[in-house]
Amino acid sequence: MISKVTVGSSAYLQQVGVNSKKESTNIEKIKEMDRVESLKEQIQNGTYKFDAKKTAQAVARDLM
Repeated sequence: MISKVTVGSSAYLQQVGVNSKKESTNIEKIKEMDRVESLKEQIQNGTYKFDAKKTAQAVARDLM
């Protein structure tokens, strides 16, 4: 009968890495949501500025 199980440091680090990736993904989602909210506010307030030339170029590129 086994009375004690030990886990090597590599297994621990892998688990920590998984948690870090999940936290990183959550942080990225929060930043993205903040960015979207900021853009929505700017559009509603009429303060959103964009580069019409870059927008037209991107649209043309997508159509090709």
